[in-house]
Amino acid sequence: MLPAPKHLRAFHAICKEGSMKRAGDVLRRSRSSVSHAIDELESEIGFSLFERNAHGMLLTEFGNILYRRVDFAFQEMAVARRSLEMLHANRMLSPNAPIFSLAVSQQRINIFLAFAQLRHMSAAARELGVSQPAVSMALRDLEQSIGVPLYEQVAGTFRFTRSGDILLNHLKRALVQLRLARVEMNRVKGQFEGSIAVGALPFGGASILPPAVSRLLASYPQLKISTHEGSFDTLVASLWCGDLDLVVGALQPLEQHAGLVSERLFDDPIVVVARADHPLAQQRNVTLEDVVKAGWVLPAAGTPTREALFSALQQKGVNCPRVSVESSDVSTIRGLLLESDLISAGARRLFHHDLQSGALVRLADDYPIAQRSIGILTRTQAHSSPLAQLLMDEIRFIARSVS
Repeated sequence: MLPAPKHLRAFHAICKEGSMKRAGDVLRRSRSSVSHAIDELESEIGFSLFERNAHGMLLTEFGNILYRRVDFAFQEMAVARRSLEMLHANRMLSPNAPIFSLAVSQQRINIFLAFAQLRHMSAAARELGVSQPAVSMALRDLEQSIGVPLYEQVAGTFRFTRSGDILLNHLKRALVQLRLARVEMNRVKGQFEGSIAVGALPFGGASILPPAVSRLLASYPQLKISTHEGSFDTLVASLWCGDLDLVVGALQPLEQHAGLVSERLFDDPIVVVARADHPLAQQRNVTLEDVVKAGWVLPAAGTPTREALFSALQQKGVNCPRVSVESSDVSTIRGLLLESDLISAGARRLFHHDLQSGALVRLADDYPIAQRSIGILTRTQAHSSPLAQLLMDEIRFIARSVS
């Protein structure tokens, strides 16, 4: 169970002030109220957070873990508050809105997150098993406490305002810290439990992610791993806000994504491939000019593979091919290659097994096209999951064996 957000302000105040009395004075709450919050917090997470003695409240090892993560979470919400203040410079915001110190119930947070995902009050109510008026009231109270609109209704559907997006993204990043606190506490007890969400970029980590996951589960069968596919921008945005723990695949520049780090594992050349009995495969000395005259199946415009291919062809003064089918689904591309005269291009390791078996062959191999850097994207160490680090170690091991 994650720490209850509504008790974290009391916990954080004790950590800073050193005693329940001083924390109560700062929070304008009675000592008994602060003590009750800590008792409930310790009961919920199952760990003792303080050693109580005549000199005050001393943090236990588990308490230190939680304090560090809660401090990060509060820093994240402070960034959210400052961002909203800058966005609404001419409007009076409430800097002491409870959400900025996570001093709201878990249900209120769940309602906001469910509504953000589903963009429909009735759907959020069904998802959480609450009434629609409860959802409406929770969202209205949140808006009123901050003083800015978080969503708007357009043509019968809801969409978040810029303020809503800011609050949502920083809230997710803050909540990730509470999940990481639980993971770290379990690790101290020798328990490696929890989930890892991996973003898999198309054509990127197909040769390294499956064996890495297999090795990890052999050592830690209690872990739960989910993969999520999407474009680079989509997966990177999900990584930044905490919906994903890492992204594996072809690296791209991260100038606009502060707080993320990339690690190159190896470079993978882009090759042109076709079925073994393709007419071009029967010719000798096939050139780039020959292959671009064929019909192609490629990912959509703007994807890394297609951009790298077209850029390399243009640099060589070769016309770009006619794309008959657009697809980023590896199984679809493979099926089309084996069942038609279409050809394609992609990272060599993407077609490794079919090239080894002889089902596919490489064309125009004397004309190197381009190569992509395959690697891992993660959040900074302070925001990264220890469980994700375990998977990254396995990915590095697999990458060394195939590079």
